[in-house]
Amino acid sequence: MDIRIEPRALQTELNLALGIVESKATIPILSNLLLRADGEHVELAATDLEVTLRTHCPAEVLEPGGITVPAKKFGSIVRAFLGQQTPLSLKTTPDGKLFLQPMGGKQEYHLQTLPEEDFPTLLELKDAQRIKLPAKAFKRAIAEALVSVGMEDNRFSVRGGLLVLEADGVTLVSTDSHRLTYTQWKGPVEVQNPLRVLVPRKTLVEFLKLEEGDEVSLTFKDNNIFLEMGNRLLYSRLMDTTFPAYEKVMPGDLDKRAVLNRSELLEGLKRVSMVAESKTRAVTLAFDPGGSVELLVRNQETGDEGREYLTCENYEGESVSIVFNVDNLVDFLSASNAAQVSMSMRDNHYQALLQPVREEAEGIHKYIVMPLRFD
Repeated sequence: MDIRIEPRALQTELNLALGIVESKATIPILSNLLLRADGEHVELAATDLEVTLRTHCPAEVLEPGGITVPAKKFGSIVRAFLGQQTPLSLKTTPDGKLFLQPMGGKQEYHLQTLPEEDFPTLLELKDAQRIKLPAKAFKRAIAEALVSVGMEDNRFSVRGGLLVLEADGVTLVSTDSHRLTYTQWKGPVEVQNPLRVLVPRKTLVEFLKLEEGDEVSLTFKDNNIFLEMGNRLLYSRLMDTTFPAYEKVMPGDLDKRAVLNRSELLEGLKRVSMVAESKTRAVTLAFDPGGSVELLVRNQETGDEGREYLTCENYEGESVSIVFNVDNLVDFLSASNAAQVSMSMRDNHYQALLQPVREEAEGIHKYIVMPLRFD
């Protein structure tokens, strides 16, 4: 392999690939990136055996070929040459190393490599049916759903998002047992029958980093999901487990509703959270029929207290006081960009429903959060 490549273009693709590579891979080859030069580009591939990214970068290919290089080390060296105005020369040496040098420069780096044949086999998409979705709407649904994806190792079934594809729209649901997100986009989807799959959290996180294209193509094959945007292809295994019956926790008969300025509520909660107890992270929201809400934190561990008052832009119902984990509220408000949010409640033992106030055409976003109970 012998190529000339712009360091900034290469670094853009490396940033995406490095997110896939595990920092402490148990199999040596998984710490490496695959570089494969052919035609007028070089392909980069990274995998942890669960999630794989394949992407292309324009390059002047003097001699085609492939090699694998240590991902973190290679990325650091390329980043160090971003200030150079000349392309980088990358070539394999007779003893199997990767030689790196800026064109016309005197710097020289020789990196140990592993052969291309040692890299895990990459899956190909040939003659597969693609489901096309608007990238902006799909990414927003993912960003909203990620707030509630579970992180606990012993609850495998909640460590991903439930993706439901129907002819009239796309739905994503996630939960960590303390909160649940239901987000939906309405629009034509090229599926004959409803499709329900459970997508791993890491797949959703890495897909959000792909910024190229107005459209995303989804393909399902051999228990894998393929997400394609522009010259980038991300794929992973689907989760083989049953997602919790989320329909049972969707709240009903909520007789109190407050509409608040999202940014004011977010900033107030961030401030009072600074004195919250480290274990419970408890904050009390006390709503008054007059249209005000008190944010109160009392830290029994340290004796600290934080209190703020906000005005509701609209309030319906009697007074109610509910205790929440403050981080659960902050996460929802941070994931939204709406000017206003609504909060519907019943009492201090029943789950609350938060929603951004937005046009119906922008899609549905429901965030159900359980109150804290100390009895």
